[in-house]
Amino acid sequence: MVAAENTFINHLLKIFGVKNIFENELRYPEINPQILSKLKPDFIFLSSEPYRFTEKHFDEFRSFSPTSKVVIVDGEMFSWYGSRLRFTAKYFKELQRQIEEL
Repeated sequence: MVAAENTFINHLLKIFGVKNIFENELRYPEINPQILSKLKPDFIFLSSEPYRFTEKHFDEFRSFSPTSKVVIVDGEMFSWYGSRLRFTAKYFKELQRQIEEL
């Protein structure tokens, strides 16, 4: 499952200048490894929640899309609106710095 159009996550991605390759899909479509292989995203963001992806998942996603950089991101910063938004800009700036180093 991915976050696509009409989601808070996609909205934040747009604000921070990230192009979501699934922006033409609605809400949270299910995808399969073949789709990732075909689309070859620059980055695959794995959220820390609601499912806690860890570094052990990197190889699995790299096998689907070997040219993609796989990054674990803070699910709270991507998807919890409200009081956490005051920390989001700082988090995204730090995330941008981290992915530029990859």
